[in-house]
Amino acid sequence: MHLRIPAFLLSVVLCAPVVAEQVSLGILPAKIVPEQVAVLSLSERGVVTDFADATARLEQGAIIARVNKEKLEQEKEDMELQLARERINKKDELRKLEAEKRRIQFYLNLTEAERKYATDLVPTQGETPTHESLADLSERMDLLQRELSTIERRKRADWQAKVENNTLKMPFTGRLQYNVNLPQDRSKPFENTGMVQAFATVCDDSAYYITLGIGRGELTQLPPENFRAEVSLPGNRKLEGTYAFRRVERANNGGDMLVYFFKLPQEDHETAHSMMGSNARAKLIYEAGEGVQRVRKATLAAHPEAAHCENWEELVAVAHPGYHIVIIAERDIIICPNAAP
Repeated sequence: MHLRIPAFLLSVVLCAPVVAEQVSLGILPAKIVPEQVAVLSLSERGVVTDFADATARLEQGAIIARVNKEKLEQEKEDMELQLARERINKKDELRKLEAEKRRIQFYLNLTEAERKYATDLVPTQGETPTHESLADLSERMDLLQRELSTIERRKRADWQAKVENNTLKMPFTGRLQYNVNLPQDRSKPFENTGMVQAFATVCDDSAYYITLGIGRGELTQLPPENFRAEVSLPGNRKLEGTYAFRRVERANNGGDMLVYFFKLPQEDHETAHSMMGSNARAKLIYEAGEGVQRVRKATLAAHPEAAHCENWEELVAVAHPGYHIVIIAERDIIICPNAAP
């Protein structure tokens, strides 16, 4: 004997309110990333010194390496000697110009009668001193003084820029990892032969995220704050991130990809840091909102009208009048009441 359930009664069962719950939308490739990450390279070949403690959390601006420190100190000494010579030469020239200025001023202060007997104050060749020549001389003296100041400032600025360029610093507060085999004794130098492309990697550990690339258009139309991500760990543990933000990033194939960032709690930062760079897989979960129902595909497929429907949309319209599909998951369909006209 076969029990036949009337179609209207089956429809009532299918339409019974279902408590809103979490819906798994599948397992996706994921990454664990910090708030920021930067790869630092050495500016030139040479001797690398002044390493930082890679086991400690370093503040922004902390020095993590210097390149050719002793060479730069020697260059500074040479620069100071050159500047000293330049100052002496300029001061000699200024003294000569000052003497010339005093001579002209003395001549200009004489009367016309006195100037007839001051032939030694007039050059044998050249123009007779005038107020204009005195002004020109003052301008030349001012120019010499400014040239000396400019030369010193430029040379010191160039040297300081080279020091800054040869000094690697933490761009933000966080953690450091050297990507080369440094000497066990950190007081000893490391020789950079030019083969090192990425000397160190630094990360801002103020926050960590699970990132997922979500390309399905119907998912991107849903409220992003209703998503969360879970990464399973050994020992029945898991990393669980809540939605933080999303942005478009460059994919490996050169195209654009919409990436969702799910922030991890502070207590999971150590675990997250140990997983940086690894290939993870995360479960994408949708938190169904109020009034939303989850219907099993298998249940819908058993509806008497299923054979007459060409797609899930038509079947939902028959089995759940007044509802529309929000999203089609792997085993379930999320439906929501239609808006009131």
